[in-house]
Amino acid sequence: MKLRTKVQLFLSGFMILVILLINSAVYVLYENRASENEINRVKADVESIMEAIVNSSTLEIEQENLLTAYLPANGIIRVIDSNGDTIEHVSTDERFDEWPFAYSQTEHSQIARDNQTRYVQVSIPIIWKDGSVVTLQVSEALYAMDDSLSTLRLVLLLTAGMMIFPTLLAGYLLSQYITNKIQALTAEMKENPKNGRWEKLELKRNNKDEISEMQQAYNAMIDRIEENRQKQERFVSDASHELRTPISVIRSYAELLQRRGKDKPEIFDEATDAILSESDRMQHLTEQMLILAKNEDQENVLFEQVNISQIVRDVIRSLSTAYQREIKFYHETEQDITISADRSKMHQALYILVDNACKYSEDTVIVRMQDIQDQLAIDVIDKGEGLSEAEQQHIFDRFYRVDKARSRKAGGTGLGLAICHGIVQLHGGKVHIESQMNQGSTFTITLPK
Repeated sequence: MKLRTKVQLFLSGFMILVILLINSAVYVLYENRASENEINRVKADVESIMEAIVNSSTLEIEQENLLTAYLPANGIIRVIDSNGDTIEHVSTDERFDEWPFAYSQTEHSQIARDNQTRYVQVSIPIIWKDGSVVTLQVSEALYAMDDSLSTLRLVLLLTAGMMIFPTLLAGYLLSQYITNKIQALTAEMKENPKNGRWEKLELKRNNKDEISEMQQAYNAMIDRIEENRQKQERFVSDASHELRTPISVIRSYAELLQRRGKDKPEIFDEATDAILSESDRMQHLTEQMLILAKNEDQENVLFEQVNISQIVRDVIRSLSTAYQREIKFYHETEQDITISADRSKMHQALYILVDNACKYSEDTVIVRMQDIQDQLAIDVIDKGEGLSEAEQQHIFDRFYRVDKARSRKAGGTGLGLAICHGIVQLHGGKVHIESQMNQGSTFTITLPK
């Protein structure tokens, strides 16, 4: 079912239901009010009859004539003794004699129905001329009330019919208005991409409805698609460029082996060493590229409560043994700090920073942990050559290397800091650098506790 039909059916059905409920409420309220008025009117008549009966004892008026004088136009008057028998009664129609009656010592009133006739019945105890307590009962057919209710039903039915037509028309127009905009928006979306490029939707400045918000969300999605496309192109370009050099070296030495390797053993040894070295470098580069791509997928992050202080100690213990270097750890709190993080990824990010500090400096490396209000700061300080301001702007970019010759000698790929930066961002933190030439660098990871 189309959205247009759903909107029209829902709006029309809802309005019809509201009309029916309102009309029903009006009818019920009017019926209750009319019934209450009729009961009060008949009660007043009964009180008048009771006073007349009391006065008739002194005036010696016959009871039957008295009751006939007060007989309603469409009703019956009964006097019922304690045995439930009728002492006196007068009526305007024999059909009314079939209405039920009963003796009662308390005042009682009701609206009843006999076949097709609705009537009001009021019973009240009085003292009869012989001193006994009898029940005076007056019943009257509510023809006028039934006629009024019939007229009201007709008016309400006609009113509902007159209101339903504009409701259906309004539902149709509203569904057209909504779906036409959505169809126009869908048509624009289907045209993308145009000539291989994703085009944004044209927005109306004065329009601030939900359709406009959808257009803005679509344009924001186009921006993300374009950003991801550019990142993908840059990633593929950088990866191709980085892999071209080891492939060229391997190919060159393979060709040298093919031409002269059989005659000169020294060339064979040199070529195999170079091929193995470049192969290891390609493997390392490929693994880091896969790690980088995996870290960008937030579904691979497993958050749990981890002892970040112990993770730093494990990293320092591992690298101080590997480099045979002194790495000092300053923990500025008395107790270990626990945060919500992915244990393996956070270990990897810290490992990258401390490993770089050991690679590119000869002096002691310092790791410092500070508890700053609701944040945790981890500093990795080295006394290496430092970085210029221009180099600091790109240090976290993929495949960026300050000194390619030095990086190649140290086994760098230009992906380590990009991986570290991505991991910290996944944890809602930041990583930044402060550095001066020939004075060293300080990398700081800031994480929410």
